[in-house]
Amino acid sequence: MTPSRKLAHPRDFFSALQPSFEKRLGPYIEPGNLAFNAALAFTYFFVGKIGLGLITPSDSVTGIWLPAGLSLAALLLRGNRAWPGIFVGSVFLSIKMSGAISIALLFAVINTSEALIGAYLVNKYANGVNAFFKARDVLRFVILAGILASTLAAIFGAALLCAAGFAGWSDFSMLWFVWSVADLLGILFLTPFLVLLLGHKHHASGLAEQIEIGAMIAGLSVMCVLNFGPRPVNWIPGNGFLFLCAPFLGWAAVRFCPLEAAGATLVMGGFAVWGSIHGFGPFQNGPGLPLFVGVFLAVGSAMTATIAAASAEQKSATKDVLGKYCVLKHLKEGEIRVLQDTVKALQSELARIRHDRARGAHDVANTRPGTPVNLDGQVP
Repeated sequence: MTPSRKLAHPRDFFSALQPSFEKRLGPYIEPGNLAFNAALAFTYFFVGKIGLGLITPSDSVTGIWLPAGLSLAALLLRGNRAWPGIFVGSVFLSIKMSGAISIALLFAVINTSEALIGAYLVNKYANGVNAFFKARDVLRFVILAGILASTLAAIFGAALLCAAGFAGWSDFSMLWFVWSVADLLGILFLTPFLVLLLGHKHHASGLAEQIEIGAMIAGLSVMCVLNFGPRPVNWIPGNGFLFLCAPFLGWAAVRFCPLEAAGATLVMGGFAVWGSIHGFGPFQNGPGLPLFVGVFLAVGSAMTATIAAASAEQKSATKDVLGKYCVLKHLKEGEIRVLQDTVKALQSELARIRHDRARGAHDVANTRPGTPVNLDGQVP
């Protein structure tokens, strides 16, 4: 008969689990991470309150939900340790919006899950915080985090709004589209700028480059005021001159680094938010225009980031090629110098040998007068 094993006491079981639990919980409760999450929750709530002001009398207005971009940037920069700050900030903001704690918790779960899914996909398939230096990675970032994660969150969010009675099920498709575009714009406007600004080192720019950046930002700001601000003259069309923003975005993408390009799109997004809050520009016009403006901003931001990444990739490849060329040139010049020194040494040695032979022949001719001697000193 085989003796049975003695069952462990529950206290021993929990004692064995305690070190593993503390190891997993440690990064979340360290003072630095607690302070970061507190600041993140406050920032999320503050930025979200700004987003609440994007609602205008038109039911089809496309908002710009900046907390979505803030959440994704925090997870990319800080890792999964940042999700408590996102969850807490979303809970308080949702309570202010809905007034019900249960609904607020569900909204917080949706918003936090969206950020976690987007960060996971970007880290796995789009090179994480380095996603904005290659065109391929930028496109993956836009598709995975900007479109896929936002679409999933919009489906559950719109369903929750309809189920909770905030809207009818007949408005589900419109709510889903508005939600997904709003999150997409927030991610495209805010996430690249924060990740590039806080997650990478930057080279010092010269005076000429700073002047050029200032001119680019000033020109883009003027175009944004014409598009998203009050119309100074009546002949400006209802949707403004949105196409005139494109040259400045292209200027930022081609001439500067991805950080400056992300800053240019953030400036455009900031003016769009300002115009939406005050009811200026396309946001105060017909019901289809705000959606058109939202799609234009999304496409313009995505194309600017892609072009900037392709330009940075080309500049990096050119720099690598020039570096390899300089190394090879230095090596070849060294080999050429060695060959030249060898040839000079052989010439000197040959000249010395000829001189010695000629002197030997001269000595032989002096010792035997009248005897013909060859140049090599031999008697024929």
